[in-house]
Parts: sequence; structure tokens; C-alpha cells
Amino acid sequence: MNHKRTSMSIVLATLMLVSLFAVVSSATGVSGTVMTGTGPATTYVEGGPGLVAVDTSSHVWWNQSVNQSSWTSLGGSATSSPAATTLSNGVIYVFVRGTDGALWEKTTTNNGATWSSWHSLGGQLASNTGPAVCGWGSSRLDVFVQGTDGALWHKWSTSSGTSWSGWESLGGKLTASPAAAPPATNQIGVFVRGTDGACWYKNWTGTAWSSWKSLGGQLAPNTGPGVMGLDLNTTTRGYEVFVQGTDGQLWWQQFGLAGSTGSTWGHLTACPEVLSASSPAIAFSHSGHTEVWVSTTSGNLMQCFATGNWPPVNTWEWFSETSPP
Repeated sequence: MNHKRTSMSIVLATLMLVSLFAVVSSATGVSGTVMTGTGPATTYVEGGPGLVAVDTSSHVWWNQSVNQSSWTSLGGSATSSPAATTLSNGVIYVFVRGTDGALWEKTTTNNGATWSSWHSLGGQLASNTGPAVCGWGSSRLDVFVQGTDGALWHKWSTSSGTSWSGWESLGGKLTASPAAAPPATNQIGVFVRGTDGACWYKNWTGTAWSSWKSLGGQLAPNTGPGVMGLDLNTTTRGYEVFVQGTDGQLWWQQFGLAGSTGSTWGHLTACPEVLSASSPAIAFSHSGHTEVWVSTTSGNLMQCFATGNWPPVNTWEWFSETSPP
């Protein structure tokens, strides 16, 4: 692994991740609610978003058609929120932290009809944290985790996951799961909760990683951000970032890459249920709108839907969704 340091006000760490391999167990039962402290993940499938969640028995579930009770068990034994992404060739990837602390992946090439076996990518993720993933084109994948040293670690593949790089430290000091999104080909933004409780991010510009920058705000303890890349045109490339504030409600910010430092934090309509101590799902743009997915303390999944396009979004509406069976 390759040690690097960054000039971020958050304390930098230097320990390396340790690879560990173990078998992830198959599902033996279902429980009907989302595991405490975990949120869902979303990714694109034909016709709309696909949803991934972890139940209270630690098993991973897939919903190919949100708003219907079409949950499929992916088995496994996850210990944190999942992550998911889809490449342009249609391959869907799901990543979790296993009971051994390592990063595990599972894939499908037919919109979730059949899935591969679970495969370990090694590493050691900090307890109670999950991975973040983004991809572009038909072959590039980038995965980000909080290591046991608290730093951000990065692993990537240029071959659709058939082979992977080693682990690379990007420094920083995280206090919850990271989030990542590509606003354009060969660009990535990674967002984290720092030791000061604020939202921090750094960009891959296509040739190098930027320094850490703060977006301010205050995230609830044990929660990380959710992010969606914006690529509406060359002047509005950027991000929508969502966080759970210390008031237990969702806040958001939009900003572009071209000379913008970001808008101020705006408050979403209050959720009708109490949000769990977990990160919101990476926001998903569907039919010109924005959707955000969260879990609640009752174990339910909730969707917040924007009724206006970017920019600006005018109002937000909440909907209750089916949880794993």
C-alpha cells in the first residue's frame, strides 16, 4: 500500500489496512426490517432505481423495482450499510463490510435476475462503517472506505472488477462512512464527516487528488453524507450532497465544479419518522428529479422526492417504501 498525507485540518493517520479473508455466510432467515444503524444504497437499473438494504439478521437484500415488494435475498452477512453502482455495460455491483471487517462484493449482469457468489477484496474497514463506490464507463470502479486508522482508503479497477489495485491511503480522519460520486468521466468527489462534525470533500480532477475542503455544516454522530454527481452540462457539473444534521433531519447543498464554493445548506421537509443513525443513500436522479433514501429507527425505509428540477429544487415530499421481507 502507498502512504500519502494531505493538508487537512482533520488529523491524518498513517496505519495501513490489513487484508483478511473469510467466507461470508449465506442467508438463513429474514426479519422484515432494516438493521439498526444501516441505511440503504441505490443504483440505476433499467426503468428506475435499484435498492440494496441489510436486514436485522445481517443479510443483504436487493429490490429491482422500488415501490413493489420484489425483494431478492443476496445472502451474505453484512455489518454496515451497503454500497452499489452500475457500469454502462449493465453490470451491477454491491459492496459490504463483512463480519471479518473486510470488503466484499457481489455482481449481477442481468438486472438482478441472477448473482455471482460473494468475493472478498480484503482490507479492514473501521467498525460500524460501510464502503462507498462509484464507476464510469464500462470498466472503471473506485471503492472508498474508512480504515481502522480512521483515514480514507481507496481501491480501484480498470477492468470491470476482474482485477484490482492495492489499497491507497488518501489521508484525512473520518468519523463515519464515506460517500462518492462521479460528476463526469474521470472525475470523482469523495465526501466524509470529519472529526469536527462538518462535511469535508476532495476531488479527483483526472490527474490528481485535490486537498481536503470543508463544506461546513454539522452531521449527526455516526452518520456520513450521501452524494450524487451532477452532469447536466459543462457549466453545471458538480454535486448534490445530503446529510443528517444534529437536529435529526436531512439537509442538502448543491455546488458546481466551475469556480463554485457551494450553496448554503438547505433544510428538507421534515421526515414523518425518526431517522436512524446512518447515512442517507446516495441521491438518485430519476426522470429529472432527485430522490434520497433513508432508514428510520422503526426499521422502515423512506424516500424523499424532489418535485422541482435542479436548479432549483422547490419542495420535497416523503414516501414510505417496502422494507426487506
